[in-house]
Amino acid sequence: MAHQAIYRKWRPMVFEDIIGQGHITRTLENQILNGKIGHAYLFCGTRGTGKTTCAKVFSRAVNCLNPQNGSPCNECDVCKGIIDGSILDVKEIDAASNNGVDNIREIRDDVRYVSTNTKYTVYIIDEVHMLSSGAFNALLKTLEEPPEYVIFILATTEAHKVPQTILSRCQRFDFKRIKPSDIILRMKEIAHGDGLTISDDAYDLLARLADGSMRDGLSILERVVSACGNEITAKDITDTLGISATESVFNITNSIIDGDINGVISVIDTLLSDGKDLRVFIDSLIKNFRDMLICKVSDNPGAILDYAPEDMVKLNALSQKLSFEKISHAAAVLSDAQADTKWVKSPRIIYELALIKLAKPEFDDSTSAVLDRLTSLENKVANGAVTDTSSLSDRIKRIEDKIKNGVKVSAPEPKKEEAKKDKPATSVRLYRPIPEYELTADNPIVKAAKNWNNISRTMANSAAYLKPCLMNRAITIDADGIIMLYKRAEKGAHDIGVSFIDRLRQAFKRASGTDFNLKIAYEDEIQEDLVDFWALTSSGANPENENDSNNSAVSVDPLENLIENFGEIIEDADESEFIEYDSSRDAFSQSSFDDDEDREEFLEGNEIPEDDENI
Repeated sequence: MAHQAIYRKWRPMVFEDIIGQGHITRTLENQILNGKIGHAYLFCGTRGTGKTTCAKVFSRAVNCLNPQNGSPCNECDVCKGIIDGSILDVKEIDAASNNGVDNIREIRDDVRYVSTNTKYTVYIIDEVHMLSSGAFNALLKTLEEPPEYVIFILATTEAHKVPQTILSRCQRFDFKRIKPSDIILRMKEIAHGDGLTISDDAYDLLARLADGSMRDGLSILERVVSACGNEITAKDITDTLGISATESVFNITNSIIDGDINGVISVIDTLLSDGKDLRVFIDSLIKNFRDMLICKVSDNPGAILDYAPEDMVKLNALSQKLSFEKISHAAAVLSDAQADTKWVKSPRIIYELALIKLAKPEFDDSTSAVLDRLTSLENKVANGAVTDTSSLSDRIKRIEDKIKNGVKVSAPEPKKEEAKKDKPATSVRLYRPIPEYELTADNPIVKAAKNWNNISRTMANSAAYLKPCLMNRAITIDADGIIMLYKRAEKGAHDIGVSFIDRLRQAFKRASGTDFNLKIAYEDEIQEDLVDFWALTSSGANPENENDSNNSAVSVDPLENLIENFGEIIEDADESEFIEYDSSRDAFSQSSFDDDEDREEFLEGNEIPEDDENI
């Protein structure tokens, strides 16, 4: 007999063997026992949770000659015929490859015929969300009112793609992700049946790698059995799959906490020399930070997380050494690094840089990193690690200002002597003036400001959530770059801009092609320093000369220019012709007058006085 995959060989044959879905199997068993079988079902859930298996068991149960508490007996002729495929009244259709209108029309024509060997004809349509819109429409009427001997079972991993018109015609059942404890229980049954010896830590690791999917867990088990034989340990699994052990994750987390860059690089070198996949390791590290976050905020993390007791103790200890800000910042940095590695040939560099930034926050000047450092300083002060806080308070105040306003904090510039004494001083963090001799139309900052409409539109298109703080936004300029201005009534848009200031600055630099800074301020904060960049002239232009030229241009009579340039045309004009408008016909016509008699008729007809001396 040909080899069968473990997940196919041990596919459940009765409802009792389907693990983790008791809320569904009990309902289906009761419907069969009470004779209240529906005509259409929709099974939804992630991969490997038992949707297709449940559909096959149900198709045998409704036709079984000797059902056992709602489950099929698998011994009668009908059950055996459905299992070996000799009875064709149970039809399984893959919607991914049969997704057209013609395929559905075949089903619609086929349901007219009564089943020959069974009570019900069952159609199992897998991955039903792959059907085209035309195919869904063709299925509607048949799905709503099928013959009494026809049952439809639709299965999908993406229920949101199924039209509401289909959902409303079906009984919907949502399959849950299978718990690790249930996966371990089923794997122990399979291991006993196949004569496998698996250690407890290997069971735990397999259950975590399965990630709620029984099929994925059994596929991993089969791969490890093929590589290592019938005796399996956790080390066999990590060696076979090329994944990192929990110890490596804990080691690099400790190095990050201690600020040990050499330790971070050493762990990466060891992983690569052992043939591990860095991306898989970073996935494990991100999950580890997430689990530490659960330990940080939950009163009973053991009920949520699935770890061995000794690993749970280590995880709790690590979470106590890190602040909430540090954990969330680490998860964000590692996720961004994963996204960046899609576009580079050497992902190791990206991952190492990200891990070094986590170990040494002073190398990272992002807002989240500054917040992490601020929290660390506050903790040191609270614990008495820092006794001299005379300068520390000022530094913390400046950092708080930076986070609050989303702008660069720099040292104040010396005041100019010619500045007005009664003019209120604007905070240097909001406005740094451009020297007067540089404030011309040729200044690159001025050019960028004049192109703000295009730049802001490009920024908004790159990230829709930035539109409220970008569109129709008044701006001004200073020595650092562009300042977006908000009214006090626009606090919501202002706060969005402050929250996403790093994203805004990145988008601004890409859209403008410059390295200028982008700031956020209320209009009344820098009202006295607003720059009218549209009125600026080029450095080589003389405004007085420009005014003279403009005045001279206006003083010239346009008619004189016309006579001067086109005099011959005007002299040759025939004064005897003119355009007459005939209101009765609502059209224009041209007339000529050769004598005074015609002229008089015209004047009389239009009621113009005969005495035209004053005209």
